[in-house]
Amino acid sequence: MSESQKKHRYSKETKLEAIRRVLENNEAVQSVVDDLGIRHRDNIYEWIKKYQKNGEAAFDRSLGRPKKGETSSTTEEKVDRLQIEVDALKKYLEISRQKEAKQNFK
Repeated sequence: MSESQKKHRYSKETKLEAIRRVLENNEAVQSVVDDLGIRHRDNIYEWIKKYQKNGEAAFDRSLGRPKKGETSSTTEEKVDRLQIEVDALKKYLEISRQKEAKQNFK
């Protein structure tokens, strides 16, 4: 991978500064890009979208896998929702099979 193709990572502070300058100070995105040394202006637009959706928490990052028992609440919530969905589908299949059996019995 060439130097220009390497992914660059920016700190949470850099991202928040860029967002603040664009949203609060109404600075031009290109000006912020040049001043902070950000490689692509699209980065700022993506950061703004994430910030507007999740606030500062959008940029909290933990590297590596979570330790056993330290899954995020969003993952646990997804598992719970999926388990409810699976249970509902199982019940639906059971009812469908019972109806089919009654129809075949007649």
